[in-house]
Amino acid sequence: SYTIKLGTGGSGTYSPRRLSSGANTMNYNLYTSAARTTVWGDGSGSTGTISFSTALEVIGLRSYTVYGRIPASQNVAAGVYADSVVVTVEY
Repeated sequence: SYTIKLGTGGSGTYSPRRLSSGANTMNYNLYTSAARTTVWGDGSGSTGTISFSTALEVIGLRSYTVYGRIPASQNVAAGVYADSVVVTVEY
């Protein structure tokens, strides 16, 4: 079996994660499903993970969708916003 976890990114927290453009930030988050009800994290607090009981070598290459949301009505400066999130696979 294996579990996929996502890190906090540059904000250091899951709620909310933050995109940055220089000193400017914009809130966003990543979710485990299209319903966007569970924040994808490391399982701590109210975050969830994705787990499978199938052996990695049996399934071969597999893709996973990460669902994101940027809340509306954020008063932010124009710019290119980015964040880096570490993905951990534990098996």
